[in-house]
Amino acid sequence: MSGLLYSIGEVSRITGLTVKALRFYQEKGLLEPSRVDASSGYRYYTERDISLAHTLRALRDLKLSLEEIHGVLAELGSGASLAEHLARARARLADEAASAQRSVLALDTLLRHQAQAEAYLRAPPPLLERWLPSVRVAVHRARGRYADAAGVYPRLFAACGPHVAGAPFCLLHEAEYREDDADVSWCVPLAPGATPEGVSILELPEVQVAMLVHTGSPGSVGPSWARLFAHLHAKERTPAVPLRETYLRVDTADGASWRTELALAWEGNGVRGPA
Repeated sequence: MSGLLYSIGEVSRITGLTVKALRFYQEKGLLEPSRVDASSGYRYYTERDISLAHTLRALRDLKLSLEEIHGVLAELGSGASLAEHLARARARLADEAASAQRSVLALDTLLRHQAQAEAYLRAPPPLLERWLPSVRVAVHRARGRYADAAGVYPRLFAACGPHVAGAPFCLLHEAEYREDDADVSWCVPLAPGATPEGVSILELPEVQVAMLVHTGSPGSVGPSWARLFAHLHAKERTPAVPLRETYLRVDTADGASWRTELALAWEGNGVRGPA
């Protein structure tokens, strides 16, 4: 174990569990933070805690009750295999009535993401530090779901027309993962000096980031965010918002060939360029 500590917001982003859910699991005795700051009350988690959080999310997606989750965790603590639990649960769901079919599909997705995570560990994408250049963007900022991109981007592209000058990206204004009220800026790069009508224009300054290119569906980016957070923590840097996700390639089928550039800045990293 590396000994790195992650804030509750960072664990939320890595695992796809909301801060509210993480606090709920603590209250129920399922996931205790490894450290709680006595003066601020801030919770901090280790990589082992993050692994347990991933397990909790998998069990939650299987629609297990809290009592069942307690039992599964007790068995895992005794050396049982999570894969065995997943396989048995899938067989049970497949035998139920058609109303359970949605749960079976959710489980298939979970298993596919697990296979993607294993492949990621065998050959993780390179991580580097570089300056993102200043950029002029058309932007729509709102609170909502991350999936709202499917409606926002077509409107931005239609308004910007020939002025579009790069891959779309979003700015995540909170480190934590949120389900229904995420604060997101949807951005489309514009050619220098372009001022299309009907959209808000923003000048983003040049900024230094740690970044990597993740291959896989949007729901599989947790391990890549974990690497970026760990990279900054190892250098004793404090991650800063907004986080940036640039969509280099979008796959509307199963998402396996999505390519997303993830970029994480840090506090006091010498942001430069236009304000």
